[in-house]
Amino acid sequence: MKSTSRILVTGAAGFIGGWIVESLFLRNTPVRAGIRQWSSAARIGRFPVEIVPCDVTNIDQVMKAVEGVDYVVHCAFGSSTVTVQGTDNVLAASMRAGVKRVVHLSTIDVYGEAEGLLTEETPVCKTGSEYGDSKIEAEEICQRYASQGLSVVILRPSVVYGPYCKVWISKTAERLQSGLWTALQESQNGICNPVYVTDLVQAIMKGLESPHAANGTFNISGAETPSWNEFFETLSDALGFPPPSKDRSMHHRTRVTTPLRSLARFAMRHFGRPLTWVYQESMLARRILKSGESLLKNTPSGDEFAMLGRRARIDISKARASLGYEPRYSLKAGLAMSAEWFKHEMALR
Repeated sequence: MKSTSRILVTGAAGFIGGWIVESLFLRNTPVRAGIRQWSSAARIGRFPVEIVPCDVTNIDQVMKAVEGVDYVVHCAFGSSTVTVQGTDNVLAASMRAGVKRVVHLSTIDVYGEAEGLLTEETPVCKTGSEYGDSKIEAEEICQRYASQGLSVVILRPSVVYGPYCKVWISKTAERLQSGLWTALQESQNGICNPVYVTDLVQAIMKGLESPHAANGTFNISGAETPSWNEFFETLSDALGFPPPSKDRSMHHRTRVTTPLRSLARFAMRHFGRPLTWVYQESMLARRILKSGESLLKNTPSGDEFAMLGRRARIDISKARASLGYEPRYSLKAGLAMSAEWFKHEMALR
């Protein structure tokens, strides 16, 4: 890949997309940032990069976004329509525009609930999850375009974390700070498979550049395979919080709050306006609703508990051999940088 090659990044306003745009800019690589709406562009707007509208469900916007582009990194995802139809649009436009290679970001969720050592040969499995199932369909679209001559690389990242990560850093840090998040019992404490975001960016760059990557599929994870308890304890320590309590209350709270979640969704769907009025007018109601919201937010759902208990190790030997990928950041170092970012964000708030 030449230093003058122009790269389009779809979903550039997201956590991973933003990191890719910033990294390409700092490498002096011409980058075009595709975003769905201008209100989401504040982060990448700090850099003098080209920003274009690119709602991947809008084929006209996608066609304009790929004009004059040599490579595409496809990060955009969302509903099933965004993930599936959006991928089809991006690949169709890339093929028509003569793009040299597309790197498509998938997920290890395509393996469903499989456990043990997961390689690229492990069968994908639909589970009814919109996210995982739509990513399987998107991969099938990638394979179809690859068979028609487009160079497509599929990366399946594991648990991606780092600064700007809302799920595994911001949300988790707030849960740990609440004191309601407790250590998982041994039978519920699965394997985390974390990868620091700049290690994923490294894999994406190698996916764009490597002659051995064409039409390949690669698992991407970090060098360590800590348990989820180790992940939470390391983040707590980096934030200066006490380690999660070892009592067993969290599992029981999950059982109790499962019907409450359904009730809350039903109430907001059918009685949202009167509930909002009561919330605004009554201090007591406000306290009760805030207390309930905090309980639900800081208690894992049943699906989360199942995910946290999963014992699967991600094999990255193929990415090492074919891409030359080698994760550089330890869990301790990655979470230390993430914690510093979170503390800075909280200070700004």
